[in-house]
Amino acid sequence: MNFGTPVSVKHYCDARGIEFAQLDRDTRLREVSNLGQHLMAEIGKLIPVLPVPLVATVLLERAGTPISEFELKSSVAALVKRLEAGGARIYLPRSDWDYAVTAGLRMLTERHLVAIQEGLFVVHENELSLVRYYANSIVHLI
Repeated sequence: MNFGTPVSVKHYCDARGIEFAQLDRDTRLREVSNLGQHLMAEIGKLIPVLPVPLVATVLLERAGTPISEFELKSSVAALVKRLEAGGARIYLPRSDWDYAVTAGLRMLTERHLVAIQEGLFVVHENELSLVRYYANSIVHLI
């Protein structure tokens, strides 16, 4: 379980000059929506990025072009650097990047979401929506 920094609604409103009781209905609804988006972004920062979404994201970025395991691992490493620069929390099983990418790839191939063609990996065309689902779990961090 992860706990983040508490979010003070009073501080949030003071910093933005918002007094909900003084706002008309449309403005109040818009500001409540903005507050909700802020809270969701803060929660999103706490959820660790797992190997499967990392691999899924790289595979989708390739837009159906087969990729070698070496290229995949290199692309995942670059993605991780981008995510970490943005403050994302990355879960690294066994403290081993090679293992993490291999595990993420294995989960996708065992579920028949990714095919191996001549030693290269590619998303099954009819499974794009499920692979996109995994990738979308980290899209807010990219």
